[in-house]
Amino acid sequence: MVTIKDVARHAGVSVTTVSRVLNNSQHPINPTTRERVLAAIEELGFCPNAAARSLQLNETRTIGLILPDIANPYYPGIVRGVEDVAHASGYTVILCNTDRSRERTQEYLRVLREKRVDGIIFTGGGAVEDASQSHFFEQENIATVVIGRHRGDLPAVQVNNTQAAREAVAHLLSLGHRRIATITGPGTSTTARDRLEGYKQALQDRGIGIDARLIIEGNFEFDSGYQAVARLPLRGADAITAIFAHNDLMAIGAMKAFQEQGLQLPRDVAVMGFDNVPLASYITPQLSTVAVPVYDLGMTAMKVLAELLAGREVPPVTTLATALQVRESTIIK
Repeated sequence: MVTIKDVARHAGVSVTTVSRVLNNSQHPINPTTRERVLAAIEELGFCPNAAARSLQLNETRTIGLILPDIANPYYPGIVRGVEDVAHASGYTVILCNTDRSRERTQEYLRVLREKRVDGIIFTGGGAVEDASQSHFFEQENIATVVIGRHRGDLPAVQVNNTQAAREAVAHLLSLGHRRIATITGPGTSTTARDRLEGYKQALQDRGIGIDARLIIEGNFEFDSGYQAVARLPLRGADAITAIFAHNDLMAIGAMKAFQEQGLQLPRDVAVMGFDNVPLASYITPQLSTVAVPVYDLGMTAMKVLAELLAGREVPPVTTLATALQVRESTIIK
């Protein structure tokens, strides 16, 4: 195995000089000497010992990205945003998919601590509120940024889910709908709770009472949207005329169930989603939804984390804008 001493000998310089080149030291180094060292590294195929270097510099240039469901098309955009900024900043990303499991989350936190990551980005703020995770963030000195709303002691990058949901339901109300159902995310999710609050506020704005029978809890997956439809009145005086799903996957699941029931969209039932995943514009009818800037959420979270790691002050909350994307599932042409 080639060592730093071998590189120094091959380049005709001291070990200290090689170390300064490797670590991009601020100590002045003659450009010719630097080139000679880099050439020696290339010729010998020298690979620095990352573990030893991290101990010396007290950093590993790695960060952990914890997310709840990589199969959900909402999250790859966030991953790409984090990765792009991390790569440009010289960081490597360790991706941790928890499948919304408390046990897997705890295991990943343990692994990231053992790997001495410099920081963590946690997407899915509800998990951070779990008492079983609180101890980690209170005891471990690891810079952490959360994507989503959560308890207030960690920097957060988020969208205003309550206001966005309120605007989405207001769109349905503006079309004349009054019997509007909603399929929520799980009750443990801060995102779901905020979107449900926006749904309620929009109805209250129009003086419409909240009918608990029209609020069906889902889990952000296709099947829960599909299954929710069986629990809703689809015909008769109490029939719903519109539905607001807390994410696009559940909205698409509900659309399939409506179509199997022989209902035409949006003539019989209008459907509104949330997130604007790529699939939303490819299905028939195209799905009206709330566009969330997922790539920007990832980019911004990594930028905030980089500022934290540089020892600079960061805002406690950074809120990005959403936009209503009106398509065929709510507008009759």
